[in-house]
Parts: sequence; C-alpha cells; structure tokens
Amino acid sequence: MYATGWMNLHTQSADYFNACNSGGVVDVPYSQFGYQLPYEGDAYVGMATSGIGGGPWYREMVGCPLAEPLQPGVPVCLSFKMAVGGFGSWSGNSSYNTCQGVGLKFFTQLPTDWYDYLYPNSAALALDVVPTDTAIWYTVSGTYVPDSAYAYVVVGNFFADSLSEVTVLDSTGFGTAEPSYAFIDDVRVSFTLDYCDAELGVDEPSRELPLAYPQPFAELLHVKWTVDPRPFVRSYALLDAGGRAVRTGVPETRDGTQVLVFEGLRSGTYLLRLDLAGGGMATLPIVCVSP
Repeated sequence: MYATGWMNLHTQSADYFNACNSGGVVDVPYSQFGYQLPYEGDAYVGMATSGIGGGPWYREMVGCPLAEPLQPGVPVCLSFKMAVGGFGSWSGNSSYNTCQGVGLKFFTQLPTDWYDYLYPNSAALALDVVPTDTAIWYTVSGTYVPDSAYAYVVVGNFFADSLSEVTVLDSTGFGTAEPSYAFIDDVRVSFTLDYCDAELGVDEPSRELPLAYPQPFAELLHVKWTVDPRPFVRSYALLDAGGRAVRTGVPETRDGTQVLVFEGLRSGTYLLRLDLAGGGMATLPIVCVSP
C-alpha cells in the first residue's frame, strides 16, 4: 500500500502507516516506530528528522506536486500535523531522540542530488520547538508569500542537526534507533487563507490523555486526569511489543484515582489502551520494572 500521489524522496525510506496493515511494522495505531491514532482518516506518513551517528546527509522526506503552481507575491496558508515517534513495538525502529525543524519547503523542480542540496537551513514553515509529548498531534501553521511559481511541496527537516536541537526523548534504554522520528498528517497549502485554520471535527488527543504514574512502575499504576470533567476508564488492555494484549481488566478506585494492578508483570515497555465510558479511547506508553 502506498500514499497516492506522494513521492518518497532522497533516501526513499520514509514510511506509510495505515490501519489496514496487520503485520506489526507500520500498523495504526501501534507500530514498530511508535503509537498514534491518525489525526484524521486511517493513515499518515513517518520520517527520520535527524541524522545517524552525526552523518550530515541523512534525512527522510516526502513530497507531491501542487494542484496548481504558487503565484509570486500571492500569499498562501500552510499547515500540517506532526506527532513524535518513539516507544514503538520494536526497539530497533523506536527512536530515542526528538528534534525541532520538520516543516514544508517548496520547489519549482525537485533536486536531482539531495546529498549536495542539504542543508539550506530554511523552510517556508517549520516546527520551532522541540516536541516531547508522544501522545498528541502538534499543529504547525502559518502564512507564506512565495517568490517563485513553485510547483512542488516537500515535507522534511531541512535544517542541520546542529540547528535542530536533537534531544533525548526515551531515556529508558528501550529505543535504539538514533534518528529523531516524526509522524505527519493533514498537510495543507491553500490560496484560501482561512482553510488551514479549519478544523476537521477531530478532538485533540491531548484533551483526553491522563497522567499515568509512577513511571516506571512495579505493580500499581495510577491514572489521574488533568481535564474536567474527568473521563472514566471503563476497561483497559495492556499491549506488549508485538501488539498482543497481555492483560485486560477494570481499574480499581482508590482515594479518588483509578488504579491498575499488574502483579507479576514482566519488566518492559508496554502500550496501555484505556477504553472510556461514553466512547473514546486513550493510549499511552508505560514502563514496568518488576520487583
């Protein structure tokens, strides 16, 4: 399965995640690279956004032709959704780093030699903070006035590692993939300037995500909500690195918080899926260190 109309550029190694997949590598929402429900629809792409071993040439990127060329001097709105990879089902594809810089850049013709082109250290729109919350979609948006009749848009990090603030995200020792990794969804470029601010009717996941503590935990995991009214967890499932449910159950309530009891659970990184009363679901990574 491929993302229709998009090109896999430079290293030709960006990834396409779709809910139709069931092989464990690029599944949605839990894959070898991380965990994330799509911002909308059933799919998104993922890409490395920083180098390997300090190698200055390494990036992954995707691009597509615009429906019509941009017009010099005529502003367009830009936006995309970005989520952080990491805490995936396999350590080898699970990044332990994150960085800023992923964004959109326009071209009249795509470079024939990306190795020579990188890095211009500029973009039409880019994420200017280091993202560290793996549970939400970051919104990156702005207005751009082109200076040429650009015909292509490319998504990637066009800034060198030295300008991207590469930061350790996973300090548990589970993830072993060095490049920072980003999921990308809902890319927009439009002459209609308010189009990039229009919502798709999708609730931001950050509004419904709890705090799970302590991390790492031994046997008891507390679930505390920071939103009001507080959602009620009806049931839970604990998924292992292969995406298999190893524990299911109903939380206990102690001192006003819901508590999950995992006696005899092996040490490791898991994905906790919480099914909420009234519909909806929240997913978050947890780390167990058994006594």
